[in-house]
Amino acid sequence: MEYFSGSKKLLLFILEDWKLLLFLTVLFGLYFYYTSTFDFFEKKGIPFKKPVIFLGNLGPRLRGTQSFHEFQLEAYKNFKGNRYGGLFEGRRPLLTIMDPELIKAITIRDFDHFTDRITLNAKEPKFWSRSLLNLKGAEWKPLTPVFSSSRLRNMLPLIQLCSTQMVDFLKQYDKKDVEMKKTIGHFTLEVIGACAFGIKCDALSDENAHFFNVAEKFDYMPLHKRLMLFFILIFVPQLIKILNFSFLNLTSAKELVRILKAAKAERKKSGVKKNDFLQILIDFSEKERSESEKNKSEIHLDEDTVDAQLLLFLIAGYETSSTLLSFAVHVLATKPDLQTKLRAHVKEMTEGKELDYDCLAQLHYLEGFLLETLRMFPPLARVDRVCTKQYTIPGTSIQLNPGNVVAIPLYGIHMDPEYYPDPQEFKPERFMNEDKKDRASHLYLAFGAGPRNCIGLRFAMLSAKLAMVELIKNFKFSTCEKTVDPIQFDKRSLLLKAQGGLWVRIEKL
Repeated sequence: MEYFSGSKKLLLFILEDWKLLLFLTVLFGLYFYYTSTFDFFEKKGIPFKKPVIFLGNLGPRLRGTQSFHEFQLEAYKNFKGNRYGGLFEGRRPLLTIMDPELIKAITIRDFDHFTDRITLNAKEPKFWSRSLLNLKGAEWKPLTPVFSSSRLRNMLPLIQLCSTQMVDFLKQYDKKDVEMKKTIGHFTLEVIGACAFGIKCDALSDENAHFFNVAEKFDYMPLHKRLMLFFILIFVPQLIKILNFSFLNLTSAKELVRILKAAKAERKKSGVKKNDFLQILIDFSEKERSESEKNKSEIHLDEDTVDAQLLLFLIAGYETSSTLLSFAVHVLATKPDLQTKLRAHVKEMTEGKELDYDCLAQLHYLEGFLLETLRMFPPLARVDRVCTKQYTIPGTSIQLNPGNVVAIPLYGIHMDPEYYPDPQEFKPERFMNEDKKDRASHLYLAFGAGPRNCIGLRFAMLSAKLAMVELIKNFKFSTCEKTVDPIQFDKRSLLLKAQGGLWVRIEKL
């Protein structure tokens, strides 16, 4: 009787307090789910930073107390002395690679184990899911030869024309204080419009040009959407496939795609061939389609993929190039002695010469200046790779499985005095002569490393060199009341941005 009496009491308790029990069950389930990965590094004997439930190690980023670059630098310093270390983004383990030889193995020697990047895995919109950043396996390979030396030589006159227009555009700001990120963005967009699509964006003739205003807002996202996207990424990433979220401003992206599709349709209709990125993709696509029909092989460069690369080239080129040039101008303004030295170098090397491809290649100090700018102010703070097939970390028994993510703390390496003595000092000479030869190439990661590095790096450097030649020969840059030095990084942005902008004073020479 006592047994039945006890069972009855338990049953009554469940019936009366089922809501409490359900709540506790759900709470326990959530706790178990969100902490179930927290022993990932401990099991493998990898040093790691203790995570917090739901947030992992992202607390400083979410509280807005650290920029993404500062966060990566702190993580790098925390694991310095180890070959690797473990961080958590929410519940996702992120293996941070510290050892130079291991970085080389992952990005170059054993690249076939790490061919993919972290993606949102959304199937729509196609103009994002089919972009180069999201392509899996070997899908990206047909795009690697698009910026050969011969193609860049053919694009040079277009970049030169845009550089001349930039000088005229900037003359209106003579003896005025200017925020360089947005101002120089007019030039980078005009260059990309001309070299990528053969279209005139009017970014250097009309400050309110439609194309510029649309492109400028590509990454704008209201606060509530940012919070929602973060919530999904941390707590229920599986919803990404269903909801098709994107980091892009979809309104802006759709309008840009509409413009690009119109340019592509007009090109095909007219039959006119130009020396630009659009023509290269059209030719590649037609060649692949022809070979596919003969060999019954798969087509990678379909219409959606071509549109996706056009949009990516526009967005990535606009953002990264404007970041490089605006930070470079800030350096000139805050370091007048260096500005004088660079101007003398440019004048000596270009005086009386045609500013052609070979002449630009000989501007070694200017190249060192730009590479040093990217060392101290890289647009991205880390390089990510996803393990695509089982991999044993060299010299250990530690195994990584498909889906595991490795991260290379780019900014930490760039600011490490072991590789770059006095890292806070701006020294273009680091990338010249013996200094450059004595340092392993995979320890400079502004453009990534290995087969899947930035395919547009040569185009970016060519256009930046041309722009800097025109800037340094035609203008003097100095500090103004709004100039902040040292630069404070924006704590909300994922890409590198200066808090409050990059303000300088411009004077015509």
